[in-house]
Formats: sequence, C-alpha cells, structure tokens
Amino acid sequence: MADRLDVASLAPGDRADAIREFSWSINGRIEVDLPPNPNRLRAHATTNAVGSVKVSEIGWNVARLRRATAPVDEDMVPHVLVHLQEAGVSRLHQGGRQGVTRAGDLAVLENTKPYEVFFHGTMRSVLVRVPTHVLGLRPSLLDQVTAVRLGSERPVVGATAAFFTRLARDQAAVGEAETDLFAEPCVDLIRAVVTVALGRDDLARAPLNSTLLQRVQEYVRLHLAEPDLTATRIAAEHQISVRQLYVTLSRAGITLGEWIRTQRLEECRRELASSVHQFMTVEAIAHRWAFASAPHFSRVFKAAYGVSPSELRLQHAAARADFHPPQCLPGQATPARPA
Repeated sequence: MADRLDVASLAPGDRADAIREFSWSINGRIEVDLPPNPNRLRAHATTNAVGSVKVSEIGWNVARLRRATAPVDEDMVPHVLVHLQEAGVSRLHQGGRQGVTRAGDLAVLENTKPYEVFFHGTMRSVLVRVPTHVLGLRPSLLDQVTAVRLGSERPVVGATAAFFTRLARDQAAVGEAETDLFAEPCVDLIRAVVTVALGRDDLARAPLNSTLLQRVQEYVRLHLAEPDLTATRIAAEHQISVRQLYVTLSRAGITLGEWIRTQRLEECRRELASSVHQFMTVEAIAHRWAFASAPHFSRVFKAAYGVSPSELRLQHAAARADFHPPQCLPGQATPARPA
C-alpha cells in the first residue's frame, strides 16, 4: 500500500510538521528548512515498496535537507539514496564532493553519513532507497560516488532514470502482485549507476543487460493500450537494436507480437467481465486496448477463451443477476457474502 502526503488538504499551521515527518520517514531525523510563510508551503509525495526497495515520487518547495553528523540511533538501517531530478535544481554535498542536478540527472547519497541538499525553487524528483547490505557494494566504492552528478547522456543513467520514473508514476498500473518482480532490477540498475560513477562503464553492462527483459516487460504492460507499441519503438526506448530485443525475448520463450496480444486480450476479458464497464460496447473495449478491428478482436478472443466477447459478458451479467444477498432483519448486521 502506498504512503501519501499532500499538505494542500491541511491547515497552514500543520503543514511544516507533516513535511518534516514525511522527510524523517525517508531519511531519518534530519534538519528540514522550509519557507517561513506556512501559507506558501507545498508538498505532495507518494511512496511505494518494491520488495526491499522504496520508491518515492516527491514534489515540494523545501529549501534544504541537512544531516550534520552521523546518526546516533544504532537502530537506523544504512541505505543508499538515488536521487532522480525531474524538475528544478538541486545541489548536493557529501564526502567533500558537490553535485548540481537538473532534470534527468541522478545522484547518490548515503543516509547515515553527513550530507546537505539545497533545492532551488519548487522541486520534483524520484527518490529510490535500497538498504546498503542489499546493494552489496563495498563502502570504499560508495565513498567515491556520493554527491556526484550523473547525466542522462550516459545510456546506463538514461535507462535507469526512465525505469525509475515509470515505476514511481505507474505503480497502480503495475499492480501489487507484480511489484516484487521489479525489486531485483532496481537493485541491479543502482549497482550499474554506481559503477558508471566510478568511471567503469564496462562493469555496468552486466547488470544493465541482466535487467533488460524485466524492463521490456514492464514497459509493454504500461503501454499496452497504445496502438504504436512496436518492436522498433520498444527497442529505441531501451537503447538496443530490434535484433537484440527479439533475441532477449526469445531466450525467455516470448514471441513479442503474441505476448502483446495475449496481454491485451486479458485486459479486454477483465473489463468485459466487470460491472464497471458494462455500459461500454464490446467494440469500444476492443479499441481501448488497441484492437483496430472488432471482427478480428472477436475471432482472436474466441480462439483464446472459447467464447465470444458478447457471450462472456452475458455469462458474467447472468452470474451477477443470480446472486441475491441474504436479507437481514432490522438491527442485524449484513451477512458475509459467500467466498
């Protein structure tokens, strides 16, 4: 379940405390400098768990975050923080280094060591947090890369930024059942980012290649409804050739066109069975999931499920009509619906 913050619904006098509490939930108890006028405080954020990784999408006008000394709380778990700038400008300090990030840039921080982040104007970012022990990198390596600007002109950084942006923004589309599938790619991509920061692009290729299948699958699921979801587009999005795309999918036993069609059919089946979409025509649902021809949709749907779209819809409508909840006498609780 997502943790959310939106101070617009709070009284001005309560906004500063809400922002500090949210920041502390991410970074531990640190200094949070805010605009002096509470009426001008702005902050909205959503945090989702992806296995052991936490992904936060944040927009606020906080002025500065600062950890002056190493934390004295022995229970604090060391984390690596990957800061992806989406809008605004941030200036980060840690370990004697300084990095300035703009839209598309990444930077890495360690949460248990002193650091400082200045935000210039209203800022929007994605923050990815992974426990240091899960990342499995030597402290001596991390000590060399914190607060270093990593620009999206590097393919590894660009691919990582695109993955984290989509993951933060489209958690609802991914669904809770699939969320844990993306934990390992998140960790591998962060490892790749660190090796790039060390100037070892060659070491970054292995984790980047190892997450390619998961990144392609996630991209396809999030863009299923778009008619131009072609191999050329998918390959370009992931900065690979079409041939490499097909080879990667083939190794997993996936034929791209068939897999996309199966995913789209399943979305159509779900909506045809749902009362929420009962007033949409079969043709409208087909078009919604990028089937250009209603007759073609009906043929492939029946081949996949053994019934036509209209027949499946009627079956589920009849099942809903046949269900009669038990009646209650006044004052009695409503009986539980049978499983």
